[in-house]
Amino acid sequence: MLGRKSEFSQYQFLVDGLTDEILKKRVETSLRFYIMRANKYRKRDARLGMASIVMPAFATFAAAAASFYEEQYPSLDLAVPVITLIATVTAGVIAHFKFSEKKDNYRNLAESMKSEVAMYECRAQKYSAEKAGSEEQARDLFLQAIEKIIEDGYRKSKELEMAENEKNSA
Repeated sequence: MLGRKSEFSQYQFLVDGLTDEILKKRVETSLRFYIMRANKYRKRDARLGMASIVMPAFATFAAAAASFYEEQYPSLDLAVPVITLIATVTAGVIAHFKFSEKKDNYRNLAESMKSEVAMYECRAQKYSAEKAGSEEQARDLFLQAIEKIIEDGYRKSKELEMAENEKNSA
C-alpha cells in the first residue's frame, strides 16, 4: 500500500468534522472496526475462492500427469485425491464461515455509517434546519441513527454466527 491511503484515512475528514468528542469517538471506533472487518473477510473470501477455483484445475492436471508418468512416479496417483480433499475442505470452509456474507455485512455497515455522517455534516435530508429544527435535535437524530446502524450490525453479525453454530450442532 505504498503511497495509498487506507480507506479509513480517506474518510477521516468526516469524523473530524464532528464536534462532540464522545460521539466522534463512537463513530470513529465503529467505522474503523467495520472497515477493518470488511477488508479482513474480503481477503479471506478472495483467497479461499481462488483456491477453490485453482485446486480442481490442478487436480485435473495431476490426474493427466499421473496417467502419463505412471511408471516413473507411482506416488503421483495420490496427488489427485489429496488435491480433491483440499479443494473440498476449502469449499466447506467458505460455506461454513460465510466470509462473503460477513464481508457484505461489514461493508454495508461502513457505507451506512459514512453516509449518515456525511448527511449530518452537510445538514442534509433529515438533518436540515427545516426538518430537524434545532442543532440539538439534529444531533439527537444523528445519535439515534448511528446507534441503529451499530445495533443492526450487531444483530446481523449474531445471526451469521448463530447460523455457523447451528451447522456445527447438526
